[in-house]
Amino acid sequence: MSLMPYTVQSFRGAFAMVWYEGKQRHRRRLYSTDRSSAEAEARQLWQEADTAPWTVGRIVTGYIDKLAETAPPSLQRRRDAWKAMRSYWDNVDPSRIDDTMCEGYHKARAVSDATSRYELQLLSTALEWAKGKASYTEKPKVWLPPKPERQIRHLTHSQFEAFFEVVRAPHARLYVLLGLYTMARPTALLDLTWDQVDFDLRQIDLNPPGRRQTVKFRPIVAINDALFEVLLNAFAARQTQYVIERGGRRIDNIKKAFQAASLRCGFRVTPYMLRHTGAVWAAEAGTSMAELAQFMGHDDDRTTQKHYARYSPGHLKKAANSVQRRPRKHE
Repeated sequence: MSLMPYTVQSFRGAFAMVWYEGKQRHRRRLYSTDRSSAEAEARQLWQEADTAPWTVGRIVTGYIDKLAETAPPSLQRRRDAWKAMRSYWDNVDPSRIDDTMCEGYHKARAVSDATSRYELQLLSTALEWAKGKASYTEKPKVWLPPKPERQIRHLTHSQFEAFFEVVRAPHARLYVLLGLYTMARPTALLDLTWDQVDFDLRQIDLNPPGRRQTVKFRPIVAINDALFEVLLNAFAARQTQYVIERGGRRIDNIKKAFQAASLRCGFRVTPYMLRHTGAVWAAEAGTSMAELAQFMGHDDDRTTQKHYARYSPGHLKKAANSVQRRPRKHE
């Protein structure tokens, strides 16, 4: 879905840019012969012809439409963020942005520091992108709320069992076990297809064919005995190529199932908590941070150490035991 006030449509075997001025419909044929090139051509034509002021709204929508060319995983989240931001920022002149305005936005939004920070970072990034296009040469400084301390929220064994007991839908129960035993991120599980599951080697390649690895690295993980039997049964009953499916259709979002089960068990559980839960349990069982880092797809074990080392039974014990008293001997 484009945020620009025009569309690119098929036209006589090629493409055309279509827009409205009032109720009057206009169409301009494009030279490009494929859609991605046609969209880039239309965007350039529109920007060159647009004499409207470079408001924050024009800047952010232009930046998001530019991102749409490569369709990064964060694209939809940024679109959703702009929807929430638009009423406050849409017609603002970038030169008016200062700490007071940003702090006022943070207060008016009345959301967590993390959410507000993400939205203001989107604004800052878009302003950097528009530098040289808009009327300013130096990007306005955007105040950000303090970066919140990340908390690892995980389930104890008893909490997991209480939650799993009230997860009802078969596809949701399969997702919960996959999330726990693979420690994969939610998107990777929803993207997972059966050709990524190797029953002979008992491995799952979490990175689908054709996907370029990003900072959200998707590793190859081992299938333990408990998950192996569950996957065999799900494979036998499959109706689509996707591992997580319902009624013969792929599942795009699992949050509603988690929300319903959370209400039934009396405490909140999110899909991402399964990743943390599996990691904490592995650390508690004595798994080395280096091996856990590989399993979770971390570049190295520094991130793993930061969040999970304290759950290891041997964490800092050598340092603790190295501190010994030496009582003075009495003659």
